[in-house]
Amino acid sequence: QSEVEAAASYATSSELDGASELFAYGVRHLDSIGERDAPELCTLQLAVSDLALAARLGHARAAERLASIASRREFVSACCLGCGATHKLRRCNGCRVAVFCDSECLRRMWPVHKPSCLQWREGGQ
Repeated sequence: QSEVEAAASYATSSELDGASELFAYGVRHLDSIGERDAPELCTLQLAVSDLALAARLGHARAAERLASIASRREFVSACCLGCGATHKLRRCNGCRVAVFCDSECLRRMWPVHKPSCLQWREGGQ
């Protein structure tokens, strides 16, 4: 194995280890929120940012957990679903419920947000 291949393999395994660790942190924060209707914003923000980063690094189940957040109205209007930011937020033009900090986060999270967006657009809960 060449040095370049070894470095690439190490980088990939390091990213996956990092994604797994971020996923675990995100799940821990999400579990501490539980079914509360008004979670602490900082805990929600940590869960979203950890899970979003884990998803970007390739963790397979991170998007699934983000979808559980994306389906709850009280969560998606508190912080950006793509990164957890709480400033300079814009509402989704479709549902007018979910907020995103920029078009990049919306584009990246559209597959996760789309089912709820369509439901809320039609007036569903």
